[in-house]
Amino acid sequence: MSAASLLAGLGAKAWAQAYPGRKPIRIIVPYAAGGSLDAMSRELAVQLQSRLGQAVVVDNKPGASTMLGTQIAARAEPDGYTLLIASSSFVSSTIFYRKPLHKVSEFTPISQFANDNHLIVVNPTRVPSRTLQEFIALARSKPGQLSYGTAGTGTSPHLEAEEFQQMTGIKMLHVPFNGSAPAVTALIGGQIDLMFDAYTSTGPHMKEGRLVPIAALGGNRLAALPNVPTVAESGYPNYVRGAWDGLLAPAGTPADVIARLHTAVVEAIKDPQLQSNWAQRGLEPVGSTPAQFARFLSEQVAINEKLAKTLALQLD
Repeated sequence: MSAASLLAGLGAKAWAQAYPGRKPIRIIVPYAAGGSLDAMSRELAVQLQSRLGQAVVVDNKPGASTMLGTQIAARAEPDGYTLLIASSSFVSSTIFYRKPLHKVSEFTPISQFANDNHLIVVNPTRVPSRTLQEFIALARSKPGQLSYGTAGTGTSPHLEAEEFQQMTGIKMLHVPFNGSAPAVTALIGGQIDLMFDAYTSTGPHMKEGRLVPIAALGGNRLAALPNVPTVAESGYPNYVRGAWDGLLAPAGTPADVIARLHTAVVEAIKDPQLQSNWAQRGLEPVGSTPAQFARFLSEQVAINEKLAKTLALQLD
């Protein structure tokens, strides 16, 4: 090895060990501020900041069904100072859109840090149904008249609703919003009838009676809503859905930096206060390794490719 190569290698190693010593870390959240993923990201950022010893700033970049912010992150310098909060739509958008703005391969996995439980939630003044069976009967009597909102076309809730419609034979009107928060606001205000969405977004409004849950989409009932049955319990045993959340870095980010970030994430999600907050909102901490997260993403690609064929859904 030449002296120049040796010095370059030592310099790179020293730089990685010093991470994050140069500047604040930016975490891009491809959703509007105020939504469930935004709130979760900010709680995670606080914990990461205390463990990394550097400012961690959340930067909301909504648009194009999460693809705008994702594309910005993909084009960032792979130095560990720009990261991406990814959810289920990170994979699905690369498959369901004719012209996706990013590729899964443009990122290096750090950790899947949570599973996010989803629900079917209605506006009680617009939808009288209080069980899933009642709701399906109502929807069948009004084909195309009931409207459901989502955080955007191609997002996990949109795909959940599309698959649900195909399974039950109902037809609803999709109303996409630029993030979960404005969709929830519209649901409370009566501009739409229902949502397939996370408990993190809708839970507080259920407590106040402004929204009513009629079914959980996951494999188990939510601890916070033990009286709300799952879709599987309500007559559709093969329908178990939900969302995941993870942290990614642009491809090419040094392995030492990825390892440092992974350690910080695992430590962060063990914080008792964070776990308590997440449990109250239906979130389950995960903390997978980069290799485990990479395998998980590959599995998600296969699942979404199969779903795309089943739904025959292609988005522009």
